[in-house]
Amino acid sequence: MSAIRTVRKKIGDLLMERHIINAEQLSKALEEQKRKGGYLSQHLIALGFVSDADIATCLSNQYNFAYLPLKNYSIPQEVLEVIPLKWVKIYTLIPVDRIRDLLSISMADPLNEGVIEMLHQVTNCEIQVFISTYGEINEAIDHYYGEKLKELKEAYIDARDLGKCMTATEFIQTRAYKGPERREYIRLEKTLDVSYYYHGRTFQNHSIDVSYGGVAFFSNIFIPIDANLACKIYLEPQKPPIDVVVNTLRAQPKGQSESASDQLKADQLYEIAGSFDFITGEDRERLVGFLKASISE
Repeated sequence: MSAIRTVRKKIGDLLMERHIINAEQLSKALEEQKRKGGYLSQHLIALGFVSDADIATCLSNQYNFAYLPLKNYSIPQEVLEVIPLKWVKIYTLIPVDRIRDLLSISMADPLNEGVIEMLHQVTNCEIQVFISTYGEINEAIDHYYGEKLKELKEAYIDARDLGKCMTATEFIQTRAYKGPERREYIRLEKTLDVSYYYHGRTFQNHSIDVSYGGVAFFSNIFIPIDANLACKIYLEPQKPPIDVVVNTLRAQPKGQSESASDQLKADQLYEIAGSFDFITGEDRERLVGFLKASISE
């Protein structure tokens, strides 16, 4: 995959090093991100601590990403259709060119390597990243996608719904993940169709259980820990799936303990479990409704 840069520093650290923001401003922006989600850079801009040009310049200088002025570029329609509009809007990016298996995209914040990996998996293309500002990308999205944007509906979940979906049972037991984002959610043993992209191929199997925080499913291939998978989970027959990005936290042969997970076989069925690294507000609302209905059954 041509994600082209090894990213080791976060945008907040880079801006601090360049004296564009101070520690107090970074702390406030991190609190906003914790409460509302989204990218840190977006909250820094919303709070007035930086401009979107500051973000673009910082990333371009630090990682040698080429800056692309989108107003001076014409994007072919067939290129626009390579990436689903939902992801274009969610991740503030836009595909700009495709030459055989090389897909060029412009992003406002390319430090989320999971997004780039997901795009690589879904498109089966090497990904070349350019930098544009948030304003430029959003303007380009409005210009190129027009009426299709109206089909994207934002939905939010009441905090009370979260409590109804939580319990003292941990969602995933794994020694590989002990970070601060770990949460405890009820696991519903549900057999749901799951399709997922890995290295440019689509695989299908079914879930073992699902929760507000993640999903466990069977896989015919081994997927390593800390992979980012673009997945579709079919909550109900004859209805569109929810789209999620799953960060894998456990991978082991079916029926074996975690300590035996290094015994890999070509025909082995694997148990893969992970947390939702990304899910839209609309799909989260659908998931909450599904879980609430299932709990009350």
